Amino acid sequence: MKKLLLGISFTLGFLSSSHAQCSVEVNDSLLSTYDYILNAVNITGTGPFVFSWTVTDGNGLSVPYTTHPGGDSITIDAATLQNNYGCVIYQLCMTDMLGCTTCSSDTAMLQVPFPCFSQFASNMTGQNQVSVQLISTIPPFLIASQYVLWTDGNGQSQYQSYVAPVTSIVYTPGPANPSNKFFCCILTNTVNSGNVGCISCDSVQYTSSTTGIGELNHQELQITPNPTAFKTQIESISPIEAIRLVNSVGQVIVLNHSIENNKAWLTVSELPKGIYIVEVSTKVGVFKERLIKD
Repeated sequence: MKKLLLGISFTLGFLSSSHAQCSVEVNDSLLSTYDYILNAVNITGTGPFVFSWTVTDGNGLSVPYTTHPGGDSITIDAATLQNNYGCVIYQLCMTDMLGCTTCSSDTAMLQVPFPCFSQFASNMTGQNQVSVQLISTIPPFLIASQYVLWTDGNGQSQYQSYVAPVTSIVYTPGPANPSNKFFCCILTNTVNSGNVGCISCDSVQYTSSTTGIGELNHQELQITPNPTAFKTQIESISPIEAIRLVNSVGQVIVLNHSIENNKAWLTVSELPKGIYIVEVSTKVGVFKERLIKD
């Protein structure tokens, strides 16, 4: 399998078998569609055999797969790989008819077309101080590839590494930007399908005084309750025209909602737990806030 990897794959090791009479190895194929196939090969022991697969992502969360007849082969589809940033950690355990069990484990970082995993939210935490937090469930080994970039009030470019789970940056006010917002981006230097980096940008609020921090944070949108497990209300500074809900990988979610003037109500009980971005369109503009589904 090694020639399909980006060069950072590593072997987790092989678990010892209960007897020396059985063994199994795993090979793989990355198809042109980016579907990923894992096969049990070089099987020794007394048949019939029972195969048990475990597949997780870089955060240790289960990755879905399709089991082929016989159980000695599985497929992870391209969409699943993209949503897990191409990182899969797998283990195959095999037991033969005589009760001999052996397991094989490995990790693969596959060269698939990654989605942009730099979506972020921001919050003011003090005078000229803003916390920036990645929304995507980015695997820990990719955190080191993230950088926060912005232009200060004097027109000077600034940057610093993103440090999980939240990075705090200090904005320097100046004559080049008289507003209470500045343009901020998060960039990754990971190579995606031959292109270096993917980038997400947004306008970020700050305040140059110690008063009014809470007021600025909530002057555009108020979402209550947040977090929520069932329903939440959105209140805007101006009449709401449309609402979008975006998940951690940038997909637009079909909404169960109603709108009345400058208020809206969302039903989120059927959504998976996680962090979402609510995008509210008004005549004044489009405002975004983070929504946590419990």
